[in-house]
Amino acid sequence: MEKEKIMNKEKCLDLFERYLLNQASDEEVASLYSFIQNDPDLNRWLENEIKNSSPEIDEKVKKRMLNHIQSQINEEKKTKRIRSQTKQSNKYSLRWIVNVAAILLPVVLMVGVYFYSQTQEVDYLTVSAGMGEKAGLSLPDGSKISINSGSKVIYSTAYNKEERILELHGEGYFEISPNPSKPFIVQCGDIKVKVLGTVFGINAYDDDSTISVVLNSGKVEFISPRESLIMQPNDRVTYNRDTQQIHTEKVNAEDYMDWRQNRIRFENETLEHIMKVISRMHNTDIVFDDTQLAQQKFTGTINNVSVQSALKALSLTAPIRYEVRNGVITLFEDKEAVQYFK
Repeated sequence: MEKEKIMNKEKCLDLFERYLLNQASDEEVASLYSFIQNDPDLNRWLENEIKNSSPEIDEKVKKRMLNHIQSQINEEKKTKRIRSQTKQSNKYSLRWIVNVAAILLPVVLMVGVYFYSQTQEVDYLTVSAGMGEKAGLSLPDGSKISINSGSKVIYSTAYNKEERILELHGEGYFEISPNPSKPFIVQCGDIKVKVLGTVFGINAYDDDSTISVVLNSGKVEFISPRESLIMQPNDRVTYNRDTQQIHTEKVNAEDYMDWRQNRIRFENETLEHIMKVISRMHNTDIVFDDTQLAQQKFTGTINNVSVQSALKALSLTAPIRYEVRNGVITLFEDKEAVQYFK
């Protein structure tokens, strides 16, 4: 008897699969209905399978399965057998069909999700730029992205089918193709930048305590865990990951896009932060001989074609000198030059 129950379950699932793929004959569909109607143990087993199945059912699959079930019920109602039955028998038959559909639909949905997931697998693509490198990519919707050294962009193969979402780690420059029905969303840790069509830059390195967004043109929505705000051209928003506080200011947006041409703009940044940026962009180790020197702050734009050119530019505005030892650059305070910077 136990062996027969196992065979019934296997046959029932096989019929479900054939039914889902529109490969079941009329006799097989009738057999499937008979299984559900006449075997209480099988019904309980199916109900348990449904309860234990994943609650995440794709809406498109659900709609397709609903339409499919409804069409099967409509066909069943049109058969000569139903038309030839008595009025009471018709009522009973209709109740039976509804009950069968109530049991069958969730199971077909469950099987449908399985087959749908097998044929619609979503993969993720990563485009990265190593230390001392830059990279660019064009997305399926025509949008273009440039990423700075030590950065990466992650997006799925389903991009632009129903939505346009990607993840950024590092710094990127975005030129987004307009599409009002599919807002473009960049996820950077716990903040999001949502746009329709615009040009903007994001700096969101994982090892930095802040994330900054600068808007060149268009309009974007900056979304943090605590609040959201609409940015206008030349707005710069800085978000502190630790405090979740937001700071906004007006800037010249082009200054913050110049890294693509090997120029870097700093606004009241510590020398420690500036050296981290230069180190990342040239894949070079830079250390400080004096911790107090690291905390000095600077504002300005420097030429970043090479490490040497960047350091020379900084030495014109600060009493610093450097030495190269075993491939590592060490920064010192220039004691002789200090008097000229007071």
